[in-house]
Amino acid sequence: MNVRRHIVTPGIVAVAAVLLAVSAIMDAAGGQNGQSVAPAPRIVGFDIPAPPQPYVSTAQSAASPVALSSTLSYYFISGNTFTPGGPVSYSRQSTGCVNQMPRGIPFSAPVHLPQGSQVVSITLYTYDAVITTTTSTAYFILNDGKGNGGYSVSAKSPPNTSGYRQTNSADNNPVTIDNQNYNYLVEWRKDLSTPDSALLSLCGVRVAYYAPLSGALHLPIISK
Repeated sequence: MNVRRHIVTPGIVAVAAVLLAVSAIMDAAGGQNGQSVAPAPRIVGFDIPAPPQPYVSTAQSAASPVALSSTLSYYFISGNTFTPGGPVSYSRQSTGCVNQMPRGIPFSAPVHLPQGSQVVSITLYTYDAVITTTTSTAYFILNDGKGNGGYSVSAKSPPNTSGYRQTNSADNNPVTIDNQNYNYLVEWRKDLSTPDSALLSLCGVRVAYYAPLSGALHLPIISK
């Protein structure tokens, strides 16, 4: 009886191991089934948060309606009271402005207005020592701490200008202040879509609103 012996050499073992490894890689990549490999999710750096999203005030859980003054009131926030949304360097000026910050980094300040007030617009105050194409944007933002909110109005500083400038928002999206369910802030940042100018300065943002009449704050709720 002839006995056939299969002799496995170390070289054959090594080749088999390589082939098995390649096969495993192909399976993981979906190569054997003709499937394309999904790209890895793109992670946005913590140092450049995305700009806020627009908010439609008609969807707001509005505060109880009150009688409003027919005259606008104003809430002004100086530029040097804004704080950055990350560990970045910037410079506070003796004029009350801040500058020399990176583009895209949000600077924010809280807004505290009487319950029932109606915010209708903002005015952005900026300064640039030279004429550049750099622009910046300020937003009036509300959120409820549950992921709901956005900005109601915004104002953009113009390009190709120098010196002190003030720009009004053009949005028609009034928001009623509801301090029980929302918090409010103003955010400003230099726009990423334009070249950088280190000397473009935030000097302030003014919030325009209709205040509730003093007697209206204490009117009882009457139901029939």
